[in-house]
Amino acid sequence: MGGSVSQSVGSVESSSSLKPHGRLDEIFLMPHSWISNLSRLSWLSSKESSHELSYLSGSAAPSVGSEAMQRVAFVKRVYWCSEPLNELGLFRFVSPRWLPRRLAWRRSRELEGPASWELGHSYAMVDVVLAEGEERYRLNWGAGKRSATNLVIEKKEHLPESRIMGDRLEKVYEGTCTGQELYDFLLRWDGAKYDANAANNRNCHHFVQELIHACTRHAGHDALDRPE
Repeated sequence: MGGSVSQSVGSVESSSSLKPHGRLDEIFLMPHSWISNLSRLSWLSSKESSHELSYLSGSAAPSVGSEAMQRVAFVKRVYWCSEPLNELGLFRFVSPRWLPRRLAWRRSRELEGPASWELGHSYAMVDVVLAEGEERYRLNWGAGKRSATNLVIEKKEHLPESRIMGDRLEKVYEGTCTGQELYDFLLRWDGAKYDANAANNRNCHHFVQELIHACTRHAGHDALDRPE
């Protein structure tokens, strides 16, 4: 049901007032050195005969280089999480998060994730598989005024509890995208401008909808959520 990660994030705009995250490469990429196959083959051949060794003695030096390789193999799980509108203080629980989802008919439309216009904050956590094991990251988008960048990525160990009030785990999904696809997805949102108007598809709820749509087997939005 979910779309491919290559799907664009619609009308997300670049913003000169909010800095990009700037450290995606440190998280997702690692340096890799290489020797060209031709140079390696020549070196092996030189081991087999003194004739070839004398022939190769005047050949060019092996071609050595380096490139960035994807550190993350694939996304194992995606966690949809939410918290109330904490800026309201004691009144942050007045508007329940389930009500906008019910009014938007998201369940009957077979959509996963938050409603675009609910009060409160949506964010995601992901378990990613590396060559050396697994890591968990919190993916938060839309806190530019507090963090100087809308995209914030933090390594985490623990998940929020699945409960009625407060910061909570909403649902868990099996991941379906590669590390490169997640990296490309985050690049498209990095440095983008937040817009509280739900009709413009640029708030934290849209980010989580898009991630679910792109990196799980479920749909996070449909044509009604993304009008042309």
